[in-house]
Amino acid sequence: MFGFEIQPVRSRNWEIEEEEDQEVVSVEIPKPSISFINDDYKSEFYSNNDTLNIIVSTNGSPSIFIKGCFESNQLDEIADISYIDIKPLKTTNSNTVLNNKCTVYRHKVEKSMIFITVQYDLPSERCFGFTELVLNTFKNVSQVLVLDKLLSTHYLSQDYTHPTPPFTRAIFNSFFKNNYSLTPLESSNIIENLSASFLTICQVRNISACSILNLYEPHLNIESVQSFTPIVKSIYPHLFNSSLKQEDITPQFKLMINALNKRNDKGMYM
Repeated sequence: MFGFEIQPVRSRNWEIEEEEDQEVVSVEIPKPSISFINDDYKSEFYSNNDTLNIIVSTNGSPSIFIKGCFESNQLDEIADISYIDIKPLKTTNSNTVLNNKCTVYRHKVEKSMIFITVQYDLPSERCFGFTELVLNTFKNVSQVLVLDKLLSTHYLSQDYTHPTPPFTRAIFNSFFKNNYSLTPLESSNIIENLSASFLTICQVRNISACSILNLYEPHLNIESVQSFTPIVKSIYPHLFNSSLKQEDITPQFKLMINALNKRNDKGMYM
C-alpha cells in the first residue's frame, strides 16, 4: 500500500572518490641557476680546494645588514642566483636593496668568506633546491651562517614578559659549537624556508650551520638591523675593520630601511 522504489545509496566518500578519479597534473618547481660574472670566477670555485665560510642573508633586515656593513668597499660581486620566473627590477645604485636579486659576493681581503644576499622571498618548496645549488657550487664549505628573520607575532614563548623586538634567537645543527653565548630559539617555535633547508642539508653533509633569527615588527627599524652586529662580530671578528665605526654605516642603514618601508607601505611586495 505504501510501496516505493528503493534508490541506490551513494557512498559517503563520493567527493573523495571523484577527486581521486581526476587526472593529477604535476607542476615542475622552477630550479635556480647561478651565473658567474666571468669565467675566471667560475673555474676558480669549481676547482677550489680551500675551505669556505658562507653567510646567507634573507630578504629585509638581514640583507640590509650585509649591504650596509660590507658591500660598498669590502665585497666583490662574483655571481647571481636567479629563477626564470623572478624578473629583476631596475633600481638606483643607492636602492639596491629593492632590486629583488640574489647576489653572491666574496670578501676582498678574507677570500674564504662568501656572502649571499637573497632579496626575494623563496617559497618553502624552492629552498632545498636553492641550498643544494649553493653547496654544490662552492666546495669544501666549513660553516654556513644564515641571517634570517621572524615576525614578532609568530614568536611563541611561555614567558609572557619576553623582551620586545628587536631581539635575536639562534638555532644550529650538531656540528656548530655555540661558543658565542647565543640564545637558542625556544622549542615551541619552528623554522622554515632557507633556515630549515640549510640546517638540514648541512647536517647531512657534516657541515657546521647556524641560523640567527631576528624578531622584528612589520615596520622595519634600525634597531632590527643592528641587532645582527654583535653576533656576526663575535663569530667572524676578522671581518670588522677597526676603522669601521657604527656611526659611519648608520646612514646607509637608514637609507635602505626608509626605501624598504616606503615600498611596503605602497603595497609593492616582491
